[in-house]
Amino acid sequence: MKRYALALTATAMIALTSLLSAEEAAQGAFVDHDVTGNWFEPNRPGHGLQIEMLDLSQALVAWYTYDSDGGPLWLLGLANVEGDMLSAEMYHYHGARFPDEFNPQDITDSLWGTIHFRLNDCDSASIAYTPADGYHLPAEFPLERLTRTDGSRCPMTNTFDETRSFNLDRGDQGFEALFLDYWDGEEDFMELEWGHSALPDGWSSRHGVRISGNNRTDDLMMVLMRPLDGLAPETTYRLELEMQFATNVPSGCVGVGGAPGESVFMRLGASGERPGYVLDDSSADSMPPMRRPSIDLGQQAQPGRYALAVGDMANGLDEEWCAETERPWRLKRVSTADQRFEVTSDEDGRIWIYGLSDSGFEATSTWYMTEFVVRLSPAG
Repeated sequence: MKRYALALTATAMIALTSLLSAEEAAQGAFVDHDVTGNWFEPNRPGHGLQIEMLDLSQALVAWYTYDSDGGPLWLLGLANVEGDMLSAEMYHYHGARFPDEFNPQDITDSLWGTIHFRLNDCDSASIAYTPADGYHLPAEFPLERLTRTDGSRCPMTNTFDETRSFNLDRGDQGFEALFLDYWDGEEDFMELEWGHSALPDGWSSRHGVRISGNNRTDDLMMVLMRPLDGLAPETTYRLELEMQFATNVPSGCVGVGGAPGESVFMRLGASGERPGYVLDDSSADSMPPMRRPSIDLGQQAQPGRYALAVGDMANGLDEEWCAETERPWRLKRVSTADQRFEVTSDEDGRIWIYGLSDSGFEATSTWYMTEFVVRLSPAG
């Protein structure tokens, strides 16, 4: 199955038209950078289009398919962009050999024909083509998205007035740590650490804000937060939050108290009040009071009034990696997209934004925030 998916990824690319209905046209589908990625024909997988937007007027298009004799046929073209459509003359390049014997003078090109790719919505399109050989007939077929680039977003759902992005590669961007649900004064015992640093091996050329702690209370919450200024005072905003973070925890691992991946829950949130802690004296007399959240940030897998559940720390690697001491780190992106979330700014036009982990895994969890994105509009 993996090999099959990789074959599709290596071959899927761009496509074109069947007329949109009046209702679809009214939705305002248009081509922008989100189209970049691989597209394939769902009824006949194994061939398709790859599109790379160069700017909002041109795109590089490759169609990976096969000729009449069953040999690979790669077609390339520079497409013009207009509204919901890409149109390109596609050329077949051939004649050269593998790099050891490669000579660019051997390359010849011939016009194969034209294609028209029309976008229906964020993940579906159609392609119409007209071969120039006079033998094959014009035709069209539907396409579905196979891949999209990291961080891209469906333009038709981008209904926010403002976007603020924080790339933590060159600094902490004002983010600071808050640790919760542990005994007051026991920071060393809990092994709580945070700071801006290089990512581990494999990503060491990049940086982020590292946060780490040993969950000896069975409920450690680790928050990275910062203020967002310049908003209208005491105004309710509709928000969408997105975070990219690095994790080396494979999927399906077994751990003390819970899985190190699936039992470490990630949440994103915002509040018009700076998150802090209150002391809870309800623990045993011999233990210090617990530091609990000063606002409702949720509990484990459950969202709170000021934080939404968005996933966990598992990075998708197979469980065969669980026993390895040097596990690969992967970047993972989580978002509140499709979840309604509103917050009211304070009297100074400020809100606090944050990403957090809430652990049911009774050992050490470490992750790096590498990017945080906020999209917002006044509610109403």
